Amino acid sequence: MQSCLKQLNQCIQRQQHLYRALKDLFVAERSAILISDVERLNRIVVDKERVLKDIGAVEVQRRRNMQQLATYLEEDAAALTLSRLCARIEEPMATMLKRAGRDLQNLVEAIQTESERNRSLCLQALQFISGSIQLITNLIDPQCVYQSTGKMGNDRPIGRMLSGAV
Repeated sequence: MQSCLKQLNQCIQRQQHLYRALKDLFVAERSAILISDVERLNRIVVDKERVLKDIGAVEVQRRRNMQQLATYLEEDAAALTLSRLCARIEEPMATMLKRAGRDLQNLVEAIQTESERNRSLCLQALQFISGSIQLITNLIDPQCVYQSTGKMGNDRPIGRMLSGAV
């Protein structure tokens, strides 16, 4: 059981390392969004996909470890949480696992915050682009007819940038 607990601790440590890398990528993504560096943003997306794939592989290992521990403790694997496991094992491993789990949870929350910030920045950029397109579209009269001389046959004023009061 001790070797299985050590393997679980190592899995959680690897997850922490990967989640820190993911958080750093989210921070880099935010700076790329702010300066509109599309090439850098594309590289970051590829790196994020790689890190997420690695996180998935480590998660599979962690689940296997938890399954082995559940079998050893004669518990249902689906119901065995890190907190319940720590309540059933001896110190200092219980404290180590509790701390590692808490740190991992804090990293996940920080990543969620960064992800929400980046999502908000992307939505603002899209709204800006949509507004710009709307502005340009409103400046063009949709019912213009070109005459044979090349002039536009419309005597109405087309869009304007500023209020008529200016």
